[in-house]
Amino acid sequence: MAAGNDESRRPFKLARPHQLKELGPDQLVAVIWRLAMEICVLRDRLRTHESLFAEKSLLSRDDIEAYSPSKDESAARLKARTELIENIINDLS
Repeated sequence: MAAGNDESRRPFKLARPHQLKELGPDQLVAVIWRLAMEICVLRDRLRTHESLFAEKSLLSRDDIEAYSPSKDESAARLKARTELIENIINDLS
């Protein structure tokens, strides 16, 4: 796939940092903690949703695994992912 096609799929772009300054231990720890907290919250929420779906017989784990997001959902996921990356970059700056 051509590079132009890859770029056209992105609804917005992050500014590419020219160079990150040398990172100190405090910044690295801040990034690790931010990511760890995000992962913990997401895991808890995911387990809650999956448990509720199973209890109410709304969706099975196979249904969840087979899910393919719509174009709008994919764009929303990309936006959320980009915001997380921007927050991490801010911690590193």
